[in-house]
Amino acid sequence: MGRTFLLAVLLAAITVPVALSADPTNDGTLSVKRGHGSLVLKLKGTVIGRVTNGKVQVKDFRPLDANNPVLTGCKPKVRHPSLWVSVCQGKNVGFRVMNGRFNVNVRGSGISISAVGRGSVTVDGTGDDGLPDGVMSVDAAPYESLPDFPTLLTLGTPPGGG
Repeated sequence: MGRTFLLAVLLAAITVPVALSADPTNDGTLSVKRGHGSLVLKLKGTVIGRVTNGKVQVKDFRPLDANNPVLTGCKPKVRHPSLWVSVCQGKNVGFRVMNGRFNVNVRGSGISISAVGRGSVTVDGTGDDGLPDGVMSVDAAPYESLPDFPTLLTLGTPPGGG
């Protein structure tokens, strides 16, 4: 009986770390630098960013959990039109949403974003003649200009790769 128990514990000690080391989430990444235009991130994951001049709106699909959005630089202050939505507008607006399910809408100039997670992102650069839209990188690919027309991107893949 003692040997069987010891063998079961040893087997569990070997198989559990192997199972946990597999990456079931398959998160994707997005990086935006010096962006001008709008981005809509519908993600399960983490988004950290800043807007030099613009507006940020965060919809939290789990408002009663411990992962509340953080918005800074709001003039006069963060508005909460509902329990699920936070809005911040101004200069040098910072935002952070971590480990949750969120929609983050960012519009303005000087947009910098780092995001990790799964979901969809709609990117729309300003498309103004002669003015750069900024650059973005998806899943560590080389940086490229933000598209001039609304473009839907997918970050990550669902568990199971499907």
